[in-house]
Amino acid sequence: MSKMKVPDFSIIVPVYHVGKYLPQCMESVIGQTFQNFELILVDDGSSDNSGAVCETAAERYSCVRLIHKKNGGLSSARNAGLHMASGRYVIFLDSDDFWTDYHALETIFRHLNETNADVLVFSARRYYEDTDSFTDILSVEADRNKVTDNNVNSAIRYMLENNIYRAAAWNKVIRRELLCSHDMHFREGYLSEDMDWCGDLLLYAARFDYYAEPFYAYRQQRAGSITQNRSEKLVSDKLYMCRKGLAQAQTLEDREKQELLASYYAYEYAVTLGVSSGVRNQKLLREMRELRGLLDYDICRKVKDVNRLRRVLGYGLTRKALCFFVKIKH
Repeated sequence: MSKMKVPDFSIIVPVYHVGKYLPQCMESVIGQTFQNFELILVDDGSSDNSGAVCETAAERYSCVRLIHKKNGGLSSARNAGLHMASGRYVIFLDSDDFWTDYHALETIFRHLNETNADVLVFSARRYYEDTDSFTDILSVEADRNKVTDNNVNSAIRYMLENNIYRAAAWNKVIRRELLCSHDMHFREGYLSEDMDWCGDLLLYAARFDYYAEPFYAYRQQRAGSITQNRSEKLVSDKLYMCRKGLAQAQTLEDREKQELLASYYAYEYAVTLGVSSGVRNQKLLREMRELRGLLDYDICRKVKDVNRLRRVLGYGLTRKALCFFVKIKH
């Protein structure tokens, strides 16, 4: 890639103690058929061989840009990558995950040229290393024309109804100018760092797009990963984001946008209920219960199902049912 040419994509990879997985992650990007990108590796104070793996890649490939920084967590690393990024669009890729299709960027670039969207959402699959197998996640049969609707509220409503748009930074391609103009960065110190960031995208983006092929492999069952730690802090952070998001929605003058944003957070609240089985803090349990009215914003079909269950079983049994479902699912 010519250093004088503005890259079409800045692919930001936060790196921390993933020396075992990092080569596969990087290779899945470097091997893309579309080559006008920069791969930004942010070594977040790793003490294993991750930093050395990054340095070797930076020496070998001109598209790789490297940041070494003091450990500050995932949000801090993503923010450092955003500060360095120079591409027209930004994509995040977690360093223990990888892409499975070498034509993905090429297709995404073509989609964006067709629609000039601010945000493109794509599908993903869970990857289980022990069995070398995949299962669907964020994979939906969708009408792309409805996602790319010029009426952005209609597009958002369709995505929420069909559970296409969720709180994940790593399954989106975002116009960098949009992020810069709204000074968007990730809130540091929270385990649910994606939630309000993706919520803000719903407010700022003027047009969306969708790529249905699930090329993102989201690694499961890695010891020490955040997804393995269903802690009270995780639940507390998610509840904070839900309360903040609902309050933000209620300030909007556009009543439809108000309903859409609240419905986005309603789904995340339902997810929070499902991962709350380990919560023993009574204050936190009360806060969770007090927010149950958020489920009434049930544009999403899955939230609608939860809300129906709540009306039949009550809040307490519904929460227990969701916790049981999450346990057997994972």
